[in-house]
Amino acid sequence: MKKTKILLLLLLTGLLFGGCAKQDTEVPEGMQLASPKEADYLFYVPEGWRVDQSSLYSSAYFSSGDASSISATAFGMDLADTSVNDWWEKYKEQFQGIYEDVEFGEGEETTLGGVDAVKYTINATLNENEYRYVIVATLRDNYIYYITYTSTPEYYEDHLEALEQVREHFAFK
Repeated sequence: MKKTKILLLLLLTGLLFGGCAKQDTEVPEGMQLASPKEADYLFYVPEGWRVDQSSLYSSAYFSSGDASSISATAFGMDLADTSVNDWWEKYKEQFQGIYEDVEFGEGEETTLGGVDAVKYTINATLNENEYRYVIVATLRDNYIYYITYTSTPEYYEDHLEALEQVREHFAFK
């Protein structure tokens, strides 16, 4: 009887302290959290970027004068797709349906959230305005996760370091 009470007390203590474990991670220095609590990933952007959580994805933009942006998106993969490159081929088709003068760079191996990923670059025109994109995508648990950097040629180089910080600090919960 005494052993049962002790075991019950130990079990309750473990549950109490286990339930109080800190779930949040520390925000990296110089960064701010841009992903909503419901997301299964942590998406950080540099301090000073303006966070927008009003859409279906997490995003931040630099300023009203320089609308360069970085966003994070996650969605279920088509079961026929078995790799990031399978997803990319379909994504390219959609992109070409919207933009003009599209130029795709070669994929480059990298990581996102500690998972193997591919980095793609795109130059395209929309309504006579030129844009440059960098998309870093990974496949995890039948979901595609990707961050997208969008800029005009004028500001493109200015925020590549910010993009790299975002990629380095992206994490899965």
